[in-house]
Amino acid sequence: MMGLRKKIGRNGCVAKKGSKKKASRPIKGRGYAGIQEFDYGKFQQMFDAWKTQCNVGGSKLGVTSGTKLIDLIKNHGVVARPYTKNKVSRTEGAGSIVEMLEEWDNDAAILEEVDLEALDDVIKALDNMRDSDTDPRNIRFTVPVPSEIDEDTGDYDDDDVTIVYGHYRTPDYNKVREILSSVSGREKKETISPVNSSWYAIGSDGKNTAKPPMWQALFANGDGDVVKYGLYYICQEAKKLTKKATITNLKLKVDDEGDGLLAADLIKIPSVKRWVDSKVGTMTSPGPGINKKTLHWMDRPMYREAINEKFAVAGLNQSEFLKREGGLDEIAGTIKTFQLNISRRQVRKLATLTGKCKKYPGRDVVYHVSKDVEKKKEVKKSWEQIIGKTF
Repeated sequence: MMGLRKKIGRNGCVAKKGSKKKASRPIKGRGYAGIQEFDYGKFQQMFDAWKTQCNVGGSKLGVTSGTKLIDLIKNHGVVARPYTKNKVSRTEGAGSIVEMLEEWDNDAAILEEVDLEALDDVIKALDNMRDSDTDPRNIRFTVPVPSEIDEDTGDYDDDDVTIVYGHYRTPDYNKVREILSSVSGREKKETISPVNSSWYAIGSDGKNTAKPPMWQALFANGDGDVVKYGLYYICQEAKKLTKKATITNLKLKVDDEGDGLLAADLIKIPSVKRWVDSKVGTMTSPGPGINKKTLHWMDRPMYREAINEKFAVAGLNQSEFLKREGGLDEIAGTIKTFQLNISRRQVRKLATLTGKCKKYPGRDVVYHVSKDVEKKKEVKKSWEQIIGKTF
């Protein structure tokens, strides 16, 4: 089965294009069948909004090229920038995170546990990047001090620079560009204005303070002026949504071939045990599943009831137990209710596992333990009759 890792394609959607609602996907395996429900639409909306906001470039980003923000993110760690002194490894850059997301496919299919692990990997990678040297807000630039540039030659000493973090297009950077343009004889004025002052931080103590567009695309938490919410926020929200994934209309196979659960597994689920107990009755008082005359387990009627009963799953522990024992441990989602695709033999086994029923040796017939009490009474009565006649 293809997982969520295969759900974000080139268009960045997590469901089929245009889908904005909860997705229901059929799941089927050896021993089970059901429906997985997950709110793909909500994640799709967030990711679509992120892509749209990242589809800006040029002067809106304070750059002269038409490169889009999303392309800058993908190339984070690859493309050199003006006056950049420290370069970021490709494997440490934001591009590797976007690649991971884009490997997910928008077709199909089932959300699997490995997909949740992949999502955790993305979040961990972003956590490791945050406030590190690879964080876009900490990309380090050096901008010459305009007053220290020789206006005839454009030369300046290596020490006559200002350290800038986040974005290079400061007012000083524009002045430097104009000076160098004049030196070259082009007299070309800068057409792009300095960027928002929140996009850069000046000075060696400016790390972890700037909020350039690339940083916003990764870490903004509703406070971005270009990208409102970054990938970290989106991934965190996606994780919340995956935790709400459910498995419904589940039918679990319970038979004698070992393809699914056995009665011994099922009796550990409280809702199943309650149902069987209600049919068997107590040690001294047979329930509605016991023939009042023969005290035999009513095999066929109880089998029909068993396959039509819908059993509740109370809590995560019961869900995880059923997934593990039923072979669904790779499928993400919490089981809410389930039904049984069960053999008559395993229904009989359920009755005997209560301790209130027994099986006749060599026969596929189960009887209520009160029958043994009745037999003892009959034996005692017969013996007393014999003794009475003798004496």
